[in-house]
Amino acid sequence: MLFLPIILIAAQLSGIIALPLTSRHDNNRGPSSGRGRKNIKGGKPPAAPPAAAPSSEIELPGVFGQAIELGGGNVKTDVVFTKGAVGAFEVEFQDDNANTLTVTENKTPAAPPTGFSALDPSSFKIALAKGANGLTLQKVDYIIDAASPAVQGVDVSKGKIGKLCTETNTFVIDDALGELEFEVEENELTLTVTNMVGEWGIFVPTAAGAVGGEGEAKGDEKEITGAFDTPIATPGGNQKTDILFTEGAAGSLEVEVNATAPNAITVKQNASPAAPPAGFLFVDPTTFQISTDSATSTATDVVKVDYIFSAAVLAAVDVKQGVIGKLDPATQQFVTDPALLNAEFEFEADENEWTLTVPDLNGEWAILIPEAAVLQNARRALRL
Repeated sequence: MLFLPIILIAAQLSGIIALPLTSRHDNNRGPSSGRGRKNIKGGKPPAAPPAAAPSSEIELPGVFGQAIELGGGNVKTDVVFTKGAVGAFEVEFQDDNANTLTVTENKTPAAPPTGFSALDPSSFKIALAKGANGLTLQKVDYIIDAASPAVQGVDVSKGKIGKLCTETNTFVIDDALGELEFEVEENELTLTVTNMVGEWGIFVPTAAGAVGGEGEAKGDEKEITGAFDTPIATPGGNQKTDILFTEGAAGSLEVEVNATAPNAITVKQNASPAAPPAGFLFVDPTTFQISTDSATSTATDVVKVDYIFSAAVLAAVDVKQGVIGKLDPATQQFVTDPALLNAEFEFEADENEWTLTVPDLNGEWAILIPEAAVLQNARRALRL
């Protein structure tokens, strides 16, 4: 049957009450201009407001890969590019002569310098058609989104902006690059440079990931709170990152990433998934569609799909029989055999967790239990 519910047991006071959990599957389904003024009949009309002074600063929206015309006349121009998972890249330009700016995003940059993690998983390549010599002003900035899960618990004031050395293919962080400032009111890193042309990365010292907020760094391991439908930046340098998503009635999804290159992970919930395999029930009423900005390497990276089940699930089923399945798009069937997935499954009793080490995070994942694993007390509650 497709509609068999799982029974969750919830503790209430000193007793335990059996509650049904739905086995999720259904194939059929501006201020007023006159404010504060009086209109006096026959009176002298109000004087026109003074003309606005010519702007000494221009702000333009930037799109990666598109040429942007920068005016001269020594008018300062700020170009703010499309916001990513962690923040927005910005270029500041000022000169007597006009120029043309092009910034491209590199989603698979070189590794961070030793002792640093990538704050943004991408790097940014700046090109100026007429070069950058002798400009009145040139700055490379990064505006950090304080709400991003990737920066929770991270002291972003210690962030750095590094430039790629093309000869060694490594990022360099050095005072000789320019004057670095952290603008608290803007939550912004800004680097005044003498030549902005080149590839730039945004980094934070590994030690800056101090305990606090919704994120926690433990040595080389970082735990952050994830939000569904939102890209979550993960660092490179093989800094293990655990992304724990919002808890539901049955438990919490967790994604583990330990990779050489920075990345960004997006997870979406599917409330109307394909049917569970014959003889199985969904533990969580939704499935999880995971995508990564760039591919991970089976040779150097370790990635996992985990599920931390609730006490109610523990009381309702034989949790040792739980599995994590992946949807086969061709057959629209969930595959639960780790051998067929080229994966390794573990049941971690001390953590109340099922964990599946996989070769690739991309795909739709389901948390499943055999019907036969439902405990007798839960079956009795189901019949009531």
